Amino acid sequence: MLNPPVPIPETLWGDRWRFASIVAGDFLDLFLDRPIPLSFLPEMHDPLRVGLASSQLLPGVVINGGRKSMPLARWLAGVEPIAVNYVAGELDGVILRAGERDRHILTTVADPEVRTAGETFMERKQAAKGLHFLLIQPDDSGMTYTGVWLLRDPEVA
Repeated sequence: MLNPPVPIPETLWGDRWRFASIVAGDFLDLFLDRPIPLSFLPEMHDPLRVGLASSQLLPGVVINGGRKSMPLARWLAGVEPIAVNYVAGELDGVILRAGERDRHILTTVADPEVRTAGETFMERKQAAKGLHFLLIQPDDSGMTYTGVWLLRDPEVA
């Protein structure tokens, strides 16, 4: 049984977040040879190895952490992310499943555009056999990354 979700510490939340997607065939090439301080890119989650088409979109969540980028990435490494989910409700939420039973609220929103993006994220995750990513970066320049996790939701896989 999973624990009820609790908010991540406010001192860790970054500047902005967004749903994103990367073509499955390009995913590992984008991150494997870069100096990223914290990464979890297991071979068993290689999108092509699990049978995804190279052109399939791999969904994810990108957090621009600003000055909190490294503390957030270290915290994430410590809680051992397993999956990220979008949950629609009175307040929509982005929920991180971590460790054996823990869940953390990454954010809550009440925006129709975000709801549509969240639903698309979940549809793409289903189509990608549960594979998705979580990317922490200091800003949206695309020049540096602080942490990247390639995750596979056990409830979808």
